[in-house]
Amino acid sequence: MAYYFGYGSNMSSRYLQSVRRVFPSRSTPATLNDYQLVMNLKGPNFIEPSFANIRYLKGAKVEGILHEIKQIDLDRIIASEGETYEIIKAPVELCGTKLVACTFRSKEELDKEIPASRRYMKILIKAAIDNGLSREYTNKLKMKGSVYYPLLSEIFAIRIYFWVRRRSRHKSV
Repeated sequence: MAYYFGYGSNMSSRYLQSVRRVFPSRSTPATLNDYQLVMNLKGPNFIEPSFANIRYLKGAKVEGILHEIKQIDLDRIIASEGETYEIIKAPVELCGTKLVACTFRSKEELDKEIPASRRYMKILIKAAIDNGLSREYTNKLKMKGSVYYPLLSEIFAIRIYFWVRRRSRHKSV
């Protein structure tokens, strides 16, 4: 078994299961200390301009979900995330206990934050609420800017769904 800390769309069990085909044996809220959540991973275009990333910042914290998964599922997540992320092992806090978990950090981060798509932010906010992350953290997610282009955003969201699923199937070990 492996521990994986999800802080972006991978906080969502529904997203992990339906898109990535990963079925955690257990998913629990956890905290990654001394990091902050930033939207500075450049997206593919203006419809999906950015995605979540973490940046080291002493005293900050990122709330997310610690998933207990099989190694093959972690390999599937790694394959579907792409080459812009590096895998790091970091201590996460879970009910007062610290565990070392794998998570991702972008190697190609931008200097400033860029608003993510409304579609992407809805996934993060819903996952935060569904998993009982703190109200303060959920409100921080709600305060982040987002972009939306009627019709184009819906069409592109469907394309992203199938693109991620295809990567999960073809690149898994």
